[in-house]
This record gives sequence, C-alpha cells and structure tokens, in this order.
Amino acid sequence: MTARRRIRSGWLLVTVLVLLLVVLGPVFAPYAPTAVVAPPFQPPTGRHLFGTDVVGRDVLSRVLHGGLPLLSLAGLVLIVAYALGLGLGLLAGLRRGLDRWIMLPVDAIVVVPWFLLLAVIATALGAGPVALVVTAALASVPWIIRIVRTCVLELATTGYVESARARGEPLWRLAVVEVLPNLRSVVLADAGVRMSASISMVAVSGFLGLGLRPPSPDWALMITENRPGFGVQPWAVLAPALLIMVLVVSVNMVTDRAFEVNRPAASGLSAVSTADGLTVDGLSVRDASGTVVLEGISLRLPPGHGLAVVGPSGAGKTTFALAVLGALPAGLTASGTVGLGGAVGYVPQDPSTGLNPAMRIGTALREIARLRGTFGVDPVAQALREVDLPDDREFRRRFPHELSGGQQQRVLLAMALLGKPALVVLDEPTTGLDAQTRDQLLRTLRRIKDSTTLLVITHDLPTIAPLIDEVLELDRGKVVASAPCRDQKPMAATPSRAFRPKAAPMLRVEGLAVTHRNPRPVVAGVSFTLHPGECLAITGRSGAGKTTVARALAGLHAPARGLVELDGAPLHSSVDRRTIDHRRAIQLVFQNPATSLNPSYRIGSQIGRPLRLLHGMDSPAARDQTHRLLQSVGLDDHLTLRRPGHLSGGQQQRVAIARALAAEPRILICDEITSSLDPSTQDLVLDLLDELRRKGVALIVISHQDAVIDRLADSILPLGESATTVPREALRSAGLQARNEVRS
Repeated sequence: MTARRRIRSGWLLVTVLVLLLVVLGPVFAPYAPTAVVAPPFQPPTGRHLFGTDVVGRDVLSRVLHGGLPLLSLAGLVLIVAYALGLGLGLLAGLRRGLDRWIMLPVDAIVVVPWFLLLAVIATALGAGPVALVVTAALASVPWIIRIVRTCVLELATTGYVESARARGEPLWRLAVVEVLPNLRSVVLADAGVRMSASISMVAVSGFLGLGLRPPSPDWALMITENRPGFGVQPWAVLAPALLIMVLVVSVNMVTDRAFEVNRPAASGLSAVSTADGLTVDGLSVRDASGTVVLEGISLRLPPGHGLAVVGPSGAGKTTFALAVLGALPAGLTASGTVGLGGAVGYVPQDPSTGLNPAMRIGTALREIARLRGTFGVDPVAQALREVDLPDDREFRRRFPHELSGGQQQRVLLAMALLGKPALVVLDEPTTGLDAQTRDQLLRTLRRIKDSTTLLVITHDLPTIAPLIDEVLELDRGKVVASAPCRDQKPMAATPSRAFRPKAAPMLRVEGLAVTHRNPRPVVAGVSFTLHPGECLAITGRSGAGKTTVARALAGLHAPARGLVELDGAPLHSSVDRRTIDHRRAIQLVFQNPATSLNPSYRIGSQIGRPLRLLHGMDSPAARDQTHRLLQSVGLDDHLTLRRPGHLSGGQQQRVAIARALAAEPRILICDEITSSLDPSTQDLVLDLLDELRRKGVALIVISHQDAVIDRLADSILPLGESATTVPREALRSAGLQARNEVRS
C-alpha cells in the first residue's frame, strides 16, 4: 500500500469512527443527557469518565447524544443548499437570458458575512434551528451556484449538449440527463467542503447562542454553557470541541483524497536519459483486466529525425504516444524502457482538451514559459509568431472557445515549442487545418526539425511525408511494419457524379451574417441554394467562420441577419423553436469527436435516444436500428455497451455520424468528419455519404481535405474570399490549380 493510500485510509477510518460515535452514541450513553447526576463541574471519576457539566449532568452522556443534532442540522443545510444551488446554477448556465438575473443577487449575498445574515434572520424568525438552517443554506447557495454555473457554461458548448438541443430535448432533460451526470466529481468534491462549512456554521451558531436552546444535548451548546468552569473542569469544553474539530478535518481530508486527480499510471516503466531524441525498448501496455493494449515496441530515433505512427482507428497509436510521455490514463499500466533526450512537448489530437477554458491564451503561454525557464524579450509573442498567429493584445486576451479549431491547434504547438524541447509528440497535427495553415505548420516543423525529434501520429501521411524519416505501422497494439518513409501520394480524387438538379431547392440561404460578442460579423453575405442530393462544400482558412455558419443553419447560433428557408418556409433561427420535422430535417455532425458524445452514457443509448424521441420507436426497435446504423458506418454491434472514453477518435467520429443519421435527416451538415479517420475508414464514410446523396439527402461539407471536396462537392462556398458559391467545374479547373500552386 502506498503512503498516499495509507493516509487516505487513515482519515477514512477516523471519519467512520466519529460517524459511528454520532449515530450509535445514544445507545451506549450511561445516563440520560438531561439528568443531573452529580455536583456541577465535578472532575473525571470512575462513574463519570469526563466529569460533569455546569448543571451536574454527565459530560460523556451529553457528548454521546450531542453529535446527532449537529450532524442532522448540517446535513439538512447541505440538502437545502444543493437543492437550490444545483437548480439555479444549471438554469444560469443553460439559459443565458436568465443568467444575469440569477447572478446579481448571488453576487450581492456573497459579500455579506454569514453571521450578519444569521443575526438578521434570527431577529426576524427567532433564534433556533429554523433560523440556523435558513442562514447556513443561504450562505452556501451562492457559492454552489457559482461553481455549478462555471462548469455548465463549459459543458453547454460541447457537441453532446448541442446535439441534445438539436434533437429537441427539453430544458429539464438537458440539465438532469445530459449535464448533471458530468458534474458528479465536481459536485461531490464541493459537497465535502460544504459539509465541513455547514458543521462549522452550525457549531459557531450554537456557540453564539443562536442555535439549539438549552437543555438540548449539542456539542456547540456544551462549549458555550461550560466556558465559565473551564479552569475547574476542562473536559466539559474540550471533549465536544475536539470532536467538532476532528469531524470537520476528517470530512475535508476524506473528500480531498477521494477526488484528487489520479496520476498517470506507469508501473514497471523505466524512464532514462539518452543522447538520442527518443529510445523505446520493449514497451508494453496492459489494461486493468490484463489485456494487452500494446506489445513489445522498440525503436531508436536520433535527434532531428521524424517518426510517423500510422494504423487504423483503435490500433493503439495514441496509447503509444501517451506511454512515451508517461501520461497513461488510469487503468493502464506500462512496462519497458523509454529514453528521452531532454524536455518534451505534446500537441494532443483534440485541441480543446489541451487548453484551460478559463485561462486566456496569453496567460497560458506565459505560465508554460515560466515553468520551462524561457525568458527574454516577450517569449509569448515570439512563440505566437513562430506558429503564424497574431501576437497583439486582443488575440492574447481571447479564451480558447473564441478561437477556431485550427487556431487552438497552433496555440498548443506554440506551447509545445517553448523551451526548445528535445522531442515533440504531435497527435493528428494536420486535422482540421486548411491548406495554407497546413503549409505554415509544416514550415514551422521543418525549421525546428534539425534539433528536435518528431513523433507524429497521423492518418495523413502524404501531407507530413517531408518531415518523416521512418514509418511505424501499428494494428491491434502490435508493430506490423517499420520502414523508412517513401514518397507518399495523396488519395486520388474520385468524383462521385456530376450533379444536375431535378427538383426545386430544398434550402435557401440569403444574406446570412453571424457574429460573436463583437458586433462586427465573423462572416456576412452568405447566400446559396441547396437541392435534394446536392453537396455544398464550405471552405476557408481556420477562423473564417465555417463552423459558425454550420451552427447557425442547425439553429445553435442565432444569426445577426439574413434569411434561411426550408422548402420555401422560413426556418426559425433557434432550434428550440423549430418543429420536430425541421429538427429532423437538419442534422449536424460536430468537428470534435471527443466532445460530441456524452462520456457518461453507453453508445447504444446515445444512438437510441434520437430514434425514440424523433421517430417514436420503442426500445427493441430502437436497439435493432442502432445496430444497423453502427454497421453502416463500419462499427461492430458490441460497441453499444461501451462508453466514448473506451473508443478511439475515429470510432467516436463514426458513432457521431450514426447518431446524426438516426434522425433520418434531409440535410446533413458534416464539419470535418473525415479528418480523424484512417484512409480505409475515410473511404467507407465517403461511400456512405455518396449512398445518402443517391437517396436524396443533401450535404453541406466543411473540410480542408482536397480529395474529400473533389469527390463530394457539387459547388463550393469559399468563406473569407467571397460569399457566393462556385460551381463544381470551376472548382476542378481553377481550384485544383490554385491548390497545386500552394503545394509548389
């Protein structure tokens, strides 16, 4: 047993013993708590182990009876406070129109000392348990609301919450089913702190004479009553005081230890220094059940070399990278030896998980620079310029959610390059980047490659081939090939067909403009029509507003102006006010697979829910249809019992596609849905989209992958360049030529 676990077990034992004393104490009390059995303030004797109190009652008996009222009142305070705090915090986070009205009184109450509130409420209601519970709950509720609201604001923009909104889930279900289960660890950890605070408030109120009234057996009241005789009979004060202190401290310690962050497991893994950029010898990873996840991987990379790790989704590529970094998640253990030549930088596949949502970009970069000892003339500005990002004050003061996916990726790269690391690990670095940004990223990596070893996990080997010296191919956790990198050719474009509209437009968009907090539009003047079976590709640089336009069409972002019509009828700007037919008609597959699925629920229930809500299916029918949808995206039926955290990024993306198809949409909006897929799975998804088009489903595709656009697009909407669509033939003649010029 580790020292950390021994400390946790020790405090848990203390807490359990105190709780047993509180609950079972009255059974073992030798006397009634109000009975006078001896002279006042008699010292401890054989008959009265803790002596007697100010009246002559047995102190031990009153101690054994006095914990239950204290703990009961504190528990009642906690229940009342969380009943109010959770509800109002969820409401403030999910309904921004109510946020201001909820937070104004919260901010006012926070600045008032709780004992002043108690004095006012006790004057109005009279001293006693009612005034005490009302005051303690009122003092706790604002802090609970603040904590819950902050967490909900972050979760409200995730794909799984927006997907629930898009399918028409009511507010109570968004709060209770989609959001609340993912607040579990935060709420339980905070509940421990609130419980300690409630015990303290109840105890202090009793000490001030505003709690329970004599002759009630109460630990706090005992301290107040027996203060005059402390010099003669200290145990009448010390016994209840010590028990209150032990109870408060033990509850705090147990909750702190129970919810502390689990450190990455690396039992059996040896980390050594090496003159090379990276050496790996016999690296194996197993899960908690002993199943082999990675088996016997060995390699050596000199400084200035690049290694690409490739393989199908679920092959173990990200697990290999995390094992090299010594950052395996809980439940996985590694064995073998990893040698590093110095500091390490890491750029994760999902950029949003690598940035603190509550920290501004400039602050986050300064913190990394400080930790790595990077000083000099404005290292933050230098790091941003190195990855071709603005270094002005306005950009530095942005929060991560105010950046596009590509901008988030480059901020993480800037962080990884601070301090000139010996090894940089990049997980799908080109995912979601436009051609120009991709070229800038490659130029940056080429500049640092002479002195830095690169380990790149990728499905896009042709793009990063100039950086790669060796390719390691994994499949089911085993090395199936390891060879020098040869010239790679991009996936050939195979146009599905030439589109000729045979029906009236299904969707018409005219003069659409969208903004964020700044009144200046992110994009304006967007106009196009979409026919059944047609595919429109939306392109543009990272940050051009592609995803924002997609969210506006899906009813998840209110446009500043413009007209959107479906079948000639205006489409409401908010999905909450759209009819069930309109919600079914337009579905959005989100860019980020890691946050588009609810981590608290199994895959089967997440696909089955839209089938039951939008089509009225019963559970057996929804289960059968869920299996068919998974098979249509190339996934096995057994995945219905798994949670998203046990799937690879590519598998998560395909589940998200299957969930969107469950609505049987007429228009499917695909936001970079193939960027995290390996080539074979990408072909499968593209074949599926072709099949949907043949059935009359219209597609709006956001992509930076030339081959995907060439294969699917009938017309293209280039944001940042114009606001009108370009025909497919013009795209193939002029657009492909322009992209070739960028490559050259």
